[in-house]
Amino acid sequence: MGGFDPRQLRREFPIFERNPGLVFLDSGASAQKPRQVIDGLAEFYRNDYANVHRGVYQLSARSTDRFEEARETVRAFLNAADEREIVFVRGATEAINLVAQSWGPAHLKPGDEVVISDLEHHSNLVPWQMLCERVGARLVVAPTDATGEFDLAQFESLLSPCTRLVAVTHISNVTGALLPVARIVELAHARGALVLIDGFLREVVETVDDFATRVHLLRRLAGRLGNLEE
Repeated sequence: MGGFDPRQLRREFPIFERNPGLVFLDSGASAQKPRQVIDGLAEFYRNDYANVHRGVYQLSARSTDRFEEARETVRAFLNAADEREIVFVRGATEAINLVAQSWGPAHLKPGDEVVISDLEHHSNLVPWQMLCERVGARLVVAPTDATGEFDLAQFESLLSPCTRLVAVTHISNVTGALLPVARIVELAHARGALVLIDGFLREVVETVDDFATRVHLLRRLAGRLGNLEE
């Protein structure tokens, strides 16, 4: 653990001051916020709040600058090539639905296939079910093996010339299984398929450079880690 002091970190979260016995295990739904996030939001509402990209007056210009600075911060954090790759939305489920409802109908046709795993959260399952039903595509589910781990060999065998998209989580929210996303991306690209990675839970436990694996669509739940949303 090196010099890591969990007690010092705990003091950064005001909620524990009022709830000293709290052990919070629901961060997958909505994580508690550290003091600097709470103070940053309060300071923004007190001093700078205005519509972003909607006005030419000072407050709006200042809010817009801060908004775009946040985009650059996220870009650098994810090592994305361009800040235009960073899209802020209201939440994780909306992010995947946005892809499914915009990219999906424009690129999928009857007979095409979308491959997911059986480890997915509903937010990376239901949108693809609905999309495939709508356009006549086929949803293919890659299984886990007997140990509960992602079965890479079975996944590879399910890829076909009809595979248009692979949409998988980086780490299961139920079992904690870690998927080999770099190899998944490599195999999907070999079939000419695009890749969407649900990277939220992996981001909670470890910073990773998913853009280095050249995924096309990456969902991040920064909103559950701080005061930014995807």
